[in-house]
Amino acid sequence: MSGGSTSAPSSVRGMSDVGTFTVRACTPDDIPRVLALAAADEERVMGRASRIVEGDIRDWWETVDLAAESWLLLRPDDDTVAGVVWLDKQGDELAVAFPIAADQEVVTDLVDLVERRAAEVGLQRLHVAVLSPDPEPERVLPEKGFHEVRRFYEMAIELEAPPPAVVLPDGFTLQAATVEDARAFHETLEEAFEDHWEHHAQPFEQWWERRSSDPDFDVSWWFTVREGERMVAAIRNIPARNGGVYVASLGVRRDRRGRGLAKALLIHTFRRSFEAGFPRITLGVDATNPTGATALYRSVGMTSELETAVWEKSLTT
Repeated sequence: MSGGSTSAPSSVRGMSDVGTFTVRACTPDDIPRVLALAAADEERVMGRASRIVEGDIRDWWETVDLAAESWLLLRPDDDTVAGVVWLDKQGDELAVAFPIAADQEVVTDLVDLVERRAAEVGLQRLHVAVLSPDPEPERVLPEKGFHEVRRFYEMAIELEAPPPAVVLPDGFTLQAATVEDARAFHETLEEAFEDHWEHHAQPFEQWWERRSSDPDFDVSWWFTVREGERMVAAIRNIPARNGGVYVASLGVRRDRRGRGLAKALLIHTFRRSFEAGFPRITLGVDATNPTGATALYRSVGMTSELETAVWEKSLTT
């Protein structure tokens, strides 16, 4: 895995002013080291054991050109990791950076690296996503001209028993997806997410290649709701993530919202997860989601256990 699109070579790597660290690109072989760093960072901020796994790192890097737009900072004396950051482009104008530092004084170096690369490739805006609360990023980012624009929650539930069977409104049916459903599944989610913050549509072929080539791809964990022959809602789940099952995508077409279809898919996922030996289910959500998703998740017993802040800087002023 080398990430998504290929970018022009970076002149940022190898800069002599990145402290006293050795700087190189990440490779798939670095996944265990980055996992250890990310888990330690989460434990430091949240005060509890992390449950992330190597599959989470693969997901994070799915659309990243690691060769040109990732940076691993190594201490030259013992080759241990001091920090890592990567740049995930969202179209031609925006990229999101994810800095993780073993030493908090490295946060500034990591932000400098991605900001210079973003300017080098002509991006107009840069987002930096960090766990919250975390004093050092919260000090560094405003000093560098960033302002907070969004919050995301990671929500979870630990089931003690399976929930009741799902009952859908008349005219709707719930079923597992098959590979033949892939195009309709993609179309349903794209429509559902059109009004979400910073959503960037993906062509079907690109989306399907990324989904089906994932080592953990298992379409039996994808579920749909149909009205007649039309798919109107869909949920994509990934087992063995974050200590259980991770809900990667959940959406309902606009003209069929307000009928309890998202809740039905979520409850069905809970039942399937519990039956498969995964009583823990997690998902990520925009704290200000326009569809009221956060309230829905709380209504079925999910609680927030991790918070991420997104900071933005304009690179055109």
